[in-house]
Amino acid sequence: MNTKIVAVALVAILVVAGVAVFFAFGGKGGNSEDKGLSIVGRVNSEGSGILLDPSQNVDDYMTITDEPMLGSYSIYNKSEDKYYNLHANGWGGKIFATPGTATIQHVQLMTLAYGMNLKCVAYTEGATLKADTLYYVPSIASFADFVNAQKNTNLAGFIIWEAQYSVGVVKGYTGLVTTNSIFEDHTCCIIGATNKYLNHNEEAFVSFLSVYINAVDRINAALADKSSADYTQLVSIAMNRVTMPDGMTEDEKRQAIISALDNVTYVYADNSSGSLKNLQADIAVLAESLYEVGAVEKSAKDLGFDSYEALASKFVKDYYIKEALQINDGKQDAKTVINVAAIKGDIHQIALWFAKDTGMFDAKNLDVKISQQVNGPGIYTQLANGESDIGFLGAPPMTIRSMNAEQIKA
Repeated sequence: MNTKIVAVALVAILVVAGVAVFFAFGGKGGNSEDKGLSIVGRVNSEGSGILLDPSQNVDDYMTITDEPMLGSYSIYNKSEDKYYNLHANGWGGKIFATPGTATIQHVQLMTLAYGMNLKCVAYTEGATLKADTLYYVPSIASFADFVNAQKNTNLAGFIIWEAQYSVGVVKGYTGLVTTNSIFEDHTCCIIGATNKYLNHNEEAFVSFLSVYINAVDRINAALADKSSADYTQLVSIAMNRVTMPDGMTEDEKRQAIISALDNVTYVYADNSSGSLKNLQADIAVLAESLYEVGAVEKSAKDLGFDSYEALASKFVKDYYIKEALQINDGKQDAKTVINVAAIKGDIHQIALWFAKDTGMFDAKNLDVKISQQVNGPGIYTQLANGESDIGFLGAPPMTIRSMNAEQIKA
């Protein structure tokens, strides 16, 4: 396996192995200029999965054992004390859908391919499928889109976020594995914001984060007590806010939502104190690896830093989260509008909707207006264009797009 393949796998492993990725430029502890973006909080870990078309045989793709299988790509799950053994001859020559080339799900699929010593390339209509290659079709962001795409392309499977994964299972597709099992404790979505907004609206932003933290806490308490009123409300909100295919019954929707909620871990920082300090070393390696594999065009030195460690130390900011944890009452004196972008059909970001639909933002005099995009790159674009103040998106698209656009500079 060549060094670029190793680096790509390393990137994915770092992104998904419990590492919250936060990229900052400006604001507290950094450059005070209004240009650029910052990453200031976590959203979730876990919460995606790989679906197979019903015609596919699970045993061709994977076997779960107590010991690693010879000739397979064996992934050890520590909490389960099991090995997930992926078989290259089952994956080779198959076409899988992903939500986009910069998404964490796409990076995860690439990691699996490289682990099996398979090439991973975009599928071109009519191309001859080769046994040494795993093919992908990007920009398929929902189960309904996947089913529609299957009409023209022989898609064997789909790697996608919740609740789209659980929707597929409810609709009769085969759930091969959740990414929780093969990328244990991986992080996924983060909170980003424009520096212009942070520098001129710190009080409102900290108030927003305090509400978000309380929403995460309430959701985690509800998930621990499914007889609670909050759990009932959470399921109801998710059923209304998460995109699902036409024709699903209310029972099917409820089943998918309950399953999806059980597959996601909701967070806001590394720990309850709001610290993000553990991220800096991981981000340094992440940024360097992204550059080495060509995912980003600018190195740390190109961006004015002496090292990737220096770049990472400027990226990571826990100031706002820590401030939000300290305030007793973040209510604004006058109604304050905040524009937030979130991913459509994604239950990862349900704490945002929970806070909005239960009136938590209103109680702090915050008028949170939420616009939706199909994937993380779309959220990044909305932030970069100034259309949104805050964005909920995956770590990889934020990393790649921010570095390539030189949003991160010394």
